[in-house]
Amino acid sequence: MAVRGGLTVAVLGSARLGPGDPEWDVAVAVGRGLVEAGCAVMTGGYGGLMSATASGAKGGVVIGLPMRAWTSLTPDPGCTELRWADSYPERIAALLSCDAVIALDGGVGTLSELAVVWAAAQTEPGAPRVVVVGERWRALLDGLTASLVAGPDDFALVAWARDAGQAVALALEPAALPPGARG
Repeated sequence: MAVRGGLTVAVLGSARLGPGDPEWDVAVAVGRGLVEAGCAVMTGGYGGLMSATASGAKGGVVIGLPMRAWTSLTPDPGCTELRWADSYPERIAALLSCDAVIALDGGVGTLSELAVVWAAAQTEPGAPRVVVVGERWRALLDGLTASLVAGPDDFALVAWARDAGQAVALALEPAALPPGARG
């Protein structure tokens, strides 16, 4: 399958959610929407919402980022390519090489990976576009807006989507230019 303009979109999400969870259907729809748009899809390469995204992206390019040290986990068979990482910084570098990163519902791992991508968007030209999906992220962003020492330019770097279709559309938009480095 041809990849649209060479775009690769990473999708982050919980490994703890499975079929039957409403979030599963959102992940499948995101994967399907990205592949229909001609994008390569990158996930962590394991189960849960990563597997749901890979199943939605079936027939397209699905890149998994498994960790060599995580020997108790098996990569998802829906990945068409595995880019094994020897370290967490190597895994994060792969995420930062994407054109956009979409965060689905998740936990600490999803939040931490999203935070690194968001920080890069704040200062690095060419950083991925940042998109979050769903009401949980809306509530978290509202709380962060009220609690962090950050301005509107910082929060404008994160696009919030109500649903999978809107998330895919936002991920395909060009990333905003960073407002500039600051401490």
